[in-house]
Amino acid sequence: MKERSWPAWLALTVGVAVASYSVIVQNPPEVEPADAYPTVFSAARAIKYVDMIAREPHPTGSEAIGRVRQSLVDALKSLGLKAEIQTPADPSQPERNILARLKGAGPTDRKAVLLCAHYDSVKWGPGAGDNASGVAVILESLRALKAGPPLDRDVIVLLDDGEEVGLDGAKRFVAEHPWAKDVGVVLNIDARGNHGPSIMFETSDQNGWLIRQFAEATPHPVATSMSMDIYRIMPNDTDLSVFKRAGMDGLNYAFSRGLNYYHSPEDTPANLDLKTLQHHGENVLAMARKLGGLDLSQVRAEDEVYFSFLNRGVVHYPARLTVPLGY
Repeated sequence: MKERSWPAWLALTVGVAVASYSVIVQNPPEVEPADAYPTVFSAARAIKYVDMIAREPHPTGSEAIGRVRQSLVDALKSLGLKAEIQTPADPSQPERNILARLKGAGPTDRKAVLLCAHYDSVKWGPGAGDNASGVAVILESLRALKAGPPLDRDVIVLLDDGEEVGLDGAKRFVAEHPWAKDVGVVLNIDARGNHGPSIMFETSDQNGWLIRQFAEATPHPVATSMSMDIYRIMPNDTDLSVFKRAGMDGLNYAFSRGLNYYHSPEDTPANLDLKTLQHHGENVLAMARKLGGLDLSQVRAEDEVYFSFLNRGVVHYPARLTVPLGY
């Protein structure tokens, strides 16, 4: 094996340091107030959904999750959308997904954007961060999307149940729901803490096209392709893992500071940072708008290395250009 030269090692070290620093120092934006312009994402508006969902632990199959489910169906109805409950082919299984579809202005046979977040919690925590925050991001984003010009593409909403017990809701959607074949790109929203920046920490393979759209659309990007390598060796999975195995393409969003709150009784609405919710929502909404106006029939391109820089932009380049660092 040929040894790296010291300039190559220096370049690699500098690149890793810059990418790491750029993620560590980035902080969420200021919260938009409840009376912000209608097309803008507002954490002050979105927090009402977190309060509604995370009043108590609501694990899959519990009475509490039934109450949350009805509240979410009502919330979608108030946004002008018809919600449906996906019952498993085997009705003895407890998970019940909630689905809705925001129609686009284009032809109905075009690929859609899927916004996904799980609404179940663990048994011992109310799940404000994980994952009432993700559901709130989707609901407030839907409101903002409806307040603006219609998108060309449909937006499919999947609020899935059973993520905490084995990603069961996502598996059920992929295996049994007819809308699964309509998905062009997935934006999955999750969390592992209660504050810090919203990080786009995972992509599907052949991510070049997706990274270019992310770089163009995202107002406050926080991302590094190094997180993909770290995530691969961790024992955790999210719903995006299910979608990727099914051949779908997408991006994964989460925040991860305040790990001691994760899956704990202290994961309450009062302990969730509103700036983090604002960051989560702004970035997802911007990406949904971007994708909603694009052709999603072919979204794969050569993999890219990427990292955000000081909330200002995303540096990205073909992964094949990293090969010379090995010589």
